[in-house]
This record gives sequence, structure tokens and C-alpha cells, in this order.
Amino acid sequence: MHNSKKQWIFLMILISFSVITFAANQFIKTIYDLNIYEYIKYSQDFSTEETEYLDENGALYYCTDNNAPPFSFQDKYTGRYKGFILDYVSALSIELNTQIEFVPKIWEEAVQSVMSGESDMIELFKSKEREEYLSFTKSIYKLRAIVITRSDNNEITNISDINGRKVAIEAGDYAVGYTEKNIPDAEIITTVDYLEAINKLLSGEVDAIIGDEPIIIYFMGDLSIEDRISILSEPLYELDICIGVTKSKPELVNILNKAILDLKKSDFAPKIQQKWFGLSTPVHKDRLNAQVMFLLIIVLLFLAAIAGWISIWTYFLKKQVKKRTIELTKSKNDLQLTFDALSDFLIVLDKDGRIENINKSFTDMLHKSKYDLIGSSYNNIPLLDTINIKLINKVSETVFNGRHYNYYITVLESKKNRLLISIEDNTNEILSRTQLLQQNKMIAIGQLASGLAHEIRNPLGIIRNYSYVLKSRMPYRDELMDKALTSIESAVLRASKMVENLLNFSRKNDDIKCIPLKKTINDIISLEKESITAKNVHITVICDDSIEFYTRLESLTHIILNLLSNGIDAVSYGGTITISCSTCKNYLYIIFKDDGQGIEKHNLEHIFNPFFTTKNVGNGTGLGLFIVYNELSKINGEINVESRAGEGTEFKLKFKLEEKK
Repeated sequence: MHNSKKQWIFLMILISFSVITFAANQFIKTIYDLNIYEYIKYSQDFSTEETEYLDENGALYYCTDNNAPPFSFQDKYTGRYKGFILDYVSALSIELNTQIEFVPKIWEEAVQSVMSGESDMIELFKSKEREEYLSFTKSIYKLRAIVITRSDNNEITNISDINGRKVAIEAGDYAVGYTEKNIPDAEIITTVDYLEAINKLLSGEVDAIIGDEPIIIYFMGDLSIEDRISILSEPLYELDICIGVTKSKPELVNILNKAILDLKKSDFAPKIQQKWFGLSTPVHKDRLNAQVMFLLIIVLLFLAAIAGWISIWTYFLKKQVKKRTIELTKSKNDLQLTFDALSDFLIVLDKDGRIENINKSFTDMLHKSKYDLIGSSYNNIPLLDTINIKLINKVSETVFNGRHYNYYITVLESKKNRLLISIEDNTNEILSRTQLLQQNKMIAIGQLASGLAHEIRNPLGIIRNYSYVLKSRMPYRDELMDKALTSIESAVLRASKMVENLLNFSRKNDDIKCIPLKKTINDIISLEKESITAKNVHITVICDDSIEFYTRLESLTHIILNLLSNGIDAVSYGGTITISCSTCKNYLYIIFKDDGQGIEKHNLEHIFNPFFTTKNVGNGTGLGLFIVYNELSKINGEINVESRAGEGTEFKLKFKLEEKK
């Protein structure tokens, strides 16, 4: 306990010392802000040399922006230039007892005019680059640069957001160099003046404007665009405005400093500030009375002791609160990590049906940022708009973009009606069951086809043999008999070929081999002969006999069969299907083209989804093109489709040709 008291006393002394140090710093800062040194240095009258210098040089030329209200601008009624700077320059003229001519120019030209020595002086921010060409007086007032955007632009809310954006800045403005240095990724668009910059912002050519606060606010009021413009709360910078003097007249700097000091003594800048800017837009720091400042320091010292004791008592409490806050934050972060790590989609809704929290799996599926979704109504979000949030504590199903989902809704806090929605994608499970069933059917069909093919081969062999016996034992045959025997042999040969195709199709073979493409396509077409004949479909195969393709025959068979079946279903009676094959630059292209009913444009992006079909119920499973897509991925193929309703469909297959192995 004794050691604890010592620590408290030491802490109190430390806090008191810190407060006194702070007060002393404030006092020194106050002395500096009051410009005591400057008052002493420049409080003397003009010397004889300085008076002679002003007399010999005659009129001085003050150059500034010709369209920067309320600093300097041309009155639209009288045509005369007026503004804060003109009043200030007039006051300088009286202090110097010298005529000062006002020279309005475009800002960039105004700066160059003084740098080149054509004019004598200009008011601007001080920078290292400008110090190479100009000498600077003491500050005459302070000025802030701000950033404005359109009110409907929610993407720019702070200074860092203008990275990568188009920003309009008046040519020659200090903000150009400042932005290039501090916001290097911003794309700067220079303009002749502020009015051009505002027009570019309103038309959408740029995303933001950087410029002097009083000028921008003046134009906003003058153009009545306050409701269309938004000002960022954080200024880009706030710096002293000085008078820059051409390097050829260094003596003029000290002379101007004396006149500036005299104007500060009379608080001239704040007075004309009220005329041009109003009280809400300060351009000059108010100087506190030194006696008031000393009194405040004394009061501060008295309060320091009380603050020290309060700090001792609150220190330990804050330490405990901080420790507990860290623990709670860590616990919350751990829960959020678990929330985001789950593969199921998790969404928390508030009592108004708006998204309060959402996990990473769902945002990845939607390809959107979490913060873009939070606060949105659930019925405005894809997939969520298909569920019924009234089905509490019940597993329900929904379909979105061809995929099947189970969802379960739980009440988190009954008083606040907060809901947790858990959504599971069970498309693959359904697809696996369907594919397993299809595989079993195909296996059964294959076994049946194989058995039938073997059974048919035997009688076909007998017919072929006895046909040969008849031909050899009948030396004297008439024309009818020869035609009959020839027809028998042709029919037997055709039936044998069909049996061989059935055996090849039913035989599972994942081996990669080189196949003659045209013969393979014709063999596969023969498997659909019944459907082709029933609709009198005319099929044309345009393929060079020399084209050979190194691939998996089973996958290619599935692809061609499904595309052929789709084409037959699409065409009307007597329709045409063209299959053309070509090679180019080590690639094989197979094009299926039909003159059928075509596919509606809004359905094209869904045709490869599982279970998607436009056929009537019972006429299709919606798996044909999905199987085509999957089989193509197995053999590194690509597919594109072009179709117009009523004009037919064209599927383009592309394969990489490989060397024979």
C-alpha cells in the first residue's frame, strides 16, 4: 500500500509537470503568434533609401487571378474588378504612398508574369519550387484548400478516396504540385479557371475539384449548385498566403513587410474579411490579447492539480476498461473469423429486414463488398429475394441461377426480431444423385446393347454365309435373283456396322487415342438414325478425311451426341443440321449449325447450367448441355454459342491439337 501511494504521488507530479510544460509551450506559441519579433523588426518607419527606391521605381504592378471571386473578379454589372485582394492592395498602396496598378490575368499566366519580371508581385502560397523565382513576404492571411465532389458520388468520402480518380485543378495552382507529391495516383486535369473546373465536375468529366475554399464557396452560391455539390469535411491543407515578389526587386520585400505589419496592427484583413467573406470564413488568425492568455495559463495551472488527482483515480479504471475492451474486441473478431470461415451462406437481418451482417462466402458468390451489402433490404439482394423469411425454424428450398439451395431461418433475439439465415448450396448433391442414376441407366443400356449386339451378330453371320452359298451354287441366275442377293448382302453389311457402333458406344474407354474425325462423327450420327429419320432431318458433315484428332473417344461421343440430339429437337420437320470441321494454327474447330427455332437472348447465359431447359415438362432434363460443358473441360475444349430466336443456333467447339503419342 505504501509503494502504491508513492506511485500515485509520482504520477501526480509527472502529470503536473506535463501540464506546466504544455502551458509554457502555449505561452511561447502565443508570443510567436503575436509576431513580437516581427513587430520589433518591422516597426520602424521607411528608411531614406527605401523611400528613394519607391520614388525611383514609380508605380508597382500587382498581378493576380482575373476570375477568383471573392478575392478578385470582374463585376458583371459595372465591368470593374473588385474583391478582397483589390481592397488589400489599395491599403498597401496607401501605406507605401506609392501607386499600385492591378493587372488581372489567367492564374497560370499571372504567376508566370511575376516570375519573368513583367509584373512586380502576386499573392500565393510559398513553396520550394516558387522560391527559385520569387522572394516572399511575411504572411498576409491563411487559406485552406478543400476537395469537392458531386452529391451523388458516394465513392469519395475522404481525401484518400481521390487516389486513382480524375481531379480538376486550376493550372498553376499550388494544389497541383501538392497533389502530385502527396496523392500520386490521382489523375490531375488542369483548367483555365475555377468555372471550367466546376463545369467539368457537373458534367462528370472529373470526379472531384481541389481549390481555395472561399472561391469554391462563392461559385457554389453564385451558380446555385449547393444541392449538387458535396464538400469533404477534411481540408487538403491550410497554409499562409504571402506576397511573392520578382527576384529582380529584392529590396521590395522588406518594404512590403513593414506595410503588412502596419495593416496587421489595425486588423485590416479581418475587417475587410467581414465585407467579402462573412464571419464564417476566416482568412486571418485572430490574435489573442497577451494578458488574457496569461490569465488563462494561471487558471490552467490551478486546474492542473485537480486534473492530476482525477487522472490518478481514473487511470486504473481506464486500464481495466481498456483491458476488457481488448478482450471483447478479440472475442468479437474471433467470432467474425468463424462466421466468415463457414462455407454456408450466413446473413443476419434486423427487425426491418435489412442486412446487419453477412459472411465472406456469400459476398464472394455475389462478387460484392460486404460494406456494399450491409444496410440493404434483403429483397433487393439476389438469391435472398427468392426466400420466404416467414418460414422460421423450417428447412426450405429455393432455386437461383440454375442452382438449388436449402435455407433455414432462426430468430436470434425475439424482442428485436433479428433473424439468422443459413443457406446451403446442395446443387452438387442433387447433381451427383442425378448423374449416378444416369450412369446406372447408361451402364444398363450399354450392357443391353452389348448383349443384343452379340445376339444379332450370330444370325447376321448365318445370313451372310448362306447368301454366299446361294451365290456360289446358282450358276444360272436371272436379274431379279442377282438383285435380291446383292440387297441381302448390303443389308447385312449395314446391320453389322450398326452393331459395331453399338458395341463401341457401350464399351467404356477412358484411353486417349488418335481417331479419324469424319468417320467417328458419321458413326455417332448413325446412333441417332431413328430420330433423324422420324423428323426427316438433313445432316451434312463437312470434314476432310485426313483430319485426325487425339482425344478421349467416350467424351467426344457424349459431346457430339448431346449437341446432335439438341439440334434434332430444335429443327422442324425436314430441317437441316450442318457439322463442319476445320483446322487452323494447331487448333481444331467443330461447328454445329441448325436452322431450328433458336434460343432467346435472355436464356443464352443459362443454357449450360444444370437442370436448365426450355422444353416442356417430360421432354428434357436440362443436363444435356451441362454434360457437354463438363466433358469439354475433361478434354480441354472450349465452346461458344451464337443464336437468334427463329434463325437457328450455332455451337462452336475449339480443341488444341496434340501430336500423336
